[in-house]
Amino acid sequence: MKNIEFERKLEDLKTPETDNLKHQQLLKITILNAKKSSQIGIVFLIVPCLFLLGVFIKYKLGLDFKIFTALEDLMVKLDKSFYLKWISPLLLVGLPLISIVMNSLAITHFYWDKVKKELLITIKYRLANIILLIISIGIAAIFILYAIVENIHHRP
Repeated sequence: MKNIEFERKLEDLKTPETDNLKHQQLLKITILNAKKSSQIGIVFLIVPCLFLLGVFIKYKLGLDFKIFTALEDLMVKLDKSFYLKWISPLLLVGLPLISIVMNSLAITHFYWDKVKKELLITIKYRLANIILLIISIGIAAIFILYAIVENIHHRP
């Protein structure tokens, strides 16, 4: 008697819909190759990281290396030139921003389902790209915050 009631309850159960599993079967094509974007991201972060390292060594540790002083003097000369003053912001802020975009596009996949009007966003776990993304965000934030703080005019 108990088995018959149990079987009836199982037959009356509502079965789950399998339409939602469709997105797992789709071919997901990345916009950028994850390995190449991480390699290019490393190259793009070399100049800003070296500049930050030089500033830290010179101003926080008090050590004066001639190569960092020469780099700093070169950047001061570029800032005084009307046509070349955009090079240092491009190198120090632009390259990390490009690295952010590249590494973000390498780990995310987008799919628009027209029938359901859904945007499916998938983020793949690629450790190298995620680490570079975090470092790039940090470097860009450092330079942008420095530019904001340096250019704020305090009024008494």
